[in-house]
Amino acid sequence: MAGEIPSLKAALQHSLRELGLERRFKSEQVAVIWPGVVGQAIAKIAHPTQLRNRTLYIDVADNVWMQELKLRQRDLLEQLNDALGEPLVERLFLRLGHIPPAAAGEQAERPSIPDTNVPLAPHEEAALDREVASVADPELRQVLKRFRRRMLQMQGPAQGSGGQEGRAPSA
Repeated sequence: MAGEIPSLKAALQHSLRELGLERRFKSEQVAVIWPGVVGQAIAKIAHPTQLRNRTLYIDVADNVWMQELKLRQRDLLEQLNDALGEPLVERLFLRLGHIPPAAAGEQAERPSIPDTNVPLAPHEEAALDREVASVADPELRQVLKRFRRRMLQMQGPAQGSGGQEGRAPSA
């Protein structure tokens, strides 16, 4: 059994890489670990919005905190990369922006898990099937499909009629 765990981990990592989800998974992980890395005080006034080309974009509530975070940038980068287990973030791009209520502490500190019974649009279900079709192991295929479905559900419903404007592009 102990020998199966590393191979399952390797298979999952390989599948995420093959499906083009590895970077997206790490990007999502940044937002999840952010409060633990920077502390609740900073998490209430600064929220990561995206990771692109090794630059983490962060919305900050005001100029005073923006200056403070610029002064702490080197330490924040080191702490983030340590928490991620690899040097994924090279730069922080701080900008004035809207801080979501959950980041501002108006909701519970624990992130909510989406209702997995909420159906996706038919085109999204078809895209999920295409994304995981190359995974030979049926159990792993289902795990990856559930994982991807939850990512889509956390992004919220697609905007517009029948389009994918509100979703990230499929890998």
